[in-house]
Amino acid sequence: MRVLNKDLLELPEGWEERAQAARDAGPSEVDSNASVWQECKPRLKRISHDKCFYCEVTQIRSDNAVDHFRPKKHYPWSAFDPFNYRFACTYCNSRRKDIENGRTGGKGEYFPLLVEDMRATCCEEECNEAPVLLDPYKPDEPALIDFGDDGRPIPAYTKEEHSNRHRRAAESIRLYHLDHQDLVEKRLALAAEITRIVNVTIRQFPKTEMGDPDIDASFKDNIRKLAELIRRESELSSFARRMLDGYRDNAWVQGILRTVN
Repeated sequence: MRVLNKDLLELPEGWEERAQAARDAGPSEVDSNASVWQECKPRLKRISHDKCFYCEVTQIRSDNAVDHFRPKKHYPWSAFDPFNYRFACTYCNSRRKDIENGRTGGKGEYFPLLVEDMRATCCEEECNEAPVLLDPYKPDEPALIDFGDDGRPIPAYTKEEHSNRHRRAAESIRLYHLDHQDLVEKRLALAAEITRIVNVTIRQFPKTEMGDPDIDASFKDNIRKLAELIRRESELSSFARRMLDGYRDNAWVQGILRTVN
């Protein structure tokens, strides 16, 4: 998960009028007007560079959905609020069991709060809620998830350091299914690729002072490959950046992290 800018969402022409008509139809007709939020899917994909908002993976064989961050079943008044929409893959959005580890994940209609008694009963009360699930639209929240050397996501804070931040990260990992085995294996493969490129580049770096055009070209190509892996357009770019950060004692790695977004 990485920070996304909701202000980049450009609504289709005439969308607000169609959304208002759907709102006027009432809560019982929410699902009958699914085409209204489905219109936003291409625009949401554009914000995230075709990646799931939550796991940062491009699921070309998955029926990716427009997820209602606040589930429409419990928050019908926000069913047609475009800022309540998140582009989500099937693994993050739908409840399913990981046959590798036996755990069930996927957001589904879950939307836990830190204080359940503060759950909104109308749009105006949503500002009083403290959601448990992390939101990529909030600039301070994706960083609450870190990664272990085994490719698994972990809370960035311990319970002892910040209990609520720890809980939010742990629950988000579980409900967004960020620890699904397929994702873990993708991260491990990416980590291995980064390690391989970095190790080659470390050996090359001292030789770039020799004026050998072949070594210089190869060094620059490896820098380009690493930069590409951490660009926001790339799959699992937040994980890639975290892995590359482990080599920041190399000045050229610091340069990549400093200049590539």
